[in-house]
Amino acid sequence: MAVTMLQDWCRWMGVNARRGLLILGIPEDCDEAEFQESLEAALWPMGHFTVLGKVFREEDNATAALVELDREVNYALVPREIPGTGGPWNVVFVPRCSGEEFLGRVLHFLEQQGQTVESVAGALGLGLRRVCWLRSVSQAIQPWVETVRYQRLGVFSGRDQPAPGEESFEAWLDHTTDMLHVWQGVSERERRRRLIEGLRGTALQLVHGLLAENPARTAQDCLAALIQVFGDNESQATIRVKCLTAQQRSGERLSTFVLRLEVLLQKAIEKGALARASADHVRLRQVLTRANLIEPLDEALRKLRMVGRSPTFLEMLGLVRESEAWEASLAGSVRAPAEEGAGAPADAQADARMGSASDASPGGPGCGPESLAQAEEQEAEEPVLEGLKDIPEESGNEDGAGETGHPESAPGE
Repeated sequence: MAVTMLQDWCRWMGVNARRGLLILGIPEDCDEAEFQESLEAALWPMGHFTVLGKVFREEDNATAALVELDREVNYALVPREIPGTGGPWNVVFVPRCSGEEFLGRVLHFLEQQGQTVESVAGALGLGLRRVCWLRSVSQAIQPWVETVRYQRLGVFSGRDQPAPGEESFEAWLDHTTDMLHVWQGVSERERRRRLIEGLRGTALQLVHGLLAENPARTAQDCLAALIQVFGDNESQATIRVKCLTAQQRSGERLSTFVLRLEVLLQKAIEKGALARASADHVRLRQVLTRANLIEPLDEALRKLRMVGRSPTFLEMLGLVRESEAWEASLAGSVRAPAEEGAGAPADAQADARMGSASDASPGGPGCGPESLAQAEEQEAEEPVLEGLKDIPEESGNEDGAGETGHPESAPGE
């Protein structure tokens, strides 16, 4: 579910999930300027925000983005959808947990434990009168709270390509699941009515058929049937193959590929297609064999594999982002002299070219390809290998004991 994805992604990034938004349904061909403009237009009432990352979701055939706000989500202002390229983009956020709902959970927990409010009033440090008053207030305002909480569900028809104004099944399912949890105090008849209210086409016919067969079916039963028909039915073998064949796309940032790969790995673990203990190893292998790496990062990751220590997701993401930052700084340092040279007088440029040619000639001081490569390698080792200081020297690896240097990729990798 998208809410779970939001919470997991925020946990990976070290972000408070209640300050995060997950934007779904962004077309792959939407350029960055258009993306930022759409976000600015929709989220400006929420204050300052930062886009932390994007990942392509194969099940939606679209991109998802994680956005961090500078404060917790304001439920009165947050939009459910953002108008954008290719139609509205769905906005996912952690559902509200009101004080009344928290009190209800506490009372329910006490009942499960065979306790009464009165028996624990002293332990809570509250007088009996106050606790009983809180309970009576909770019961009195329950109908009003349920009315305030009521939000119409989105529209789902069961089409492969949702029509304008309709939602994909996954987006609709996330919202519906959250709302059914919120509507626990509502009668079953009203829950079914609210569920059917958002259905159209094939999905509506399916639920009508189920209720005609057995009118006692609950809203949760109807939702389970919709999941069975329209949900993700990928087999364990299919999702495993997707994990093992995922590779970096042309023009895709390495950090984006790592995030996209992580979504596939977590999905494979949930479906039982991959053991949780092997996720770090699979992630390392895919990055080494299916991504374009600069040499220092490639060496760092191969050294980790040689000592049998596959980095976790956060460690991998840290190394990758450090590598990307180093590449960006290197590109900036290369552009600066070129721009200065472009503005120099023609005679000075000619002298500079002659000097460069003489330096690059046999016997000239080190500006040849070999010395340049050595200089770049020396600069690159420090930032990328900074997190590897505590790793012991090569003492064997998973591909062969006592092997040194760069291990060759195993067949099939």
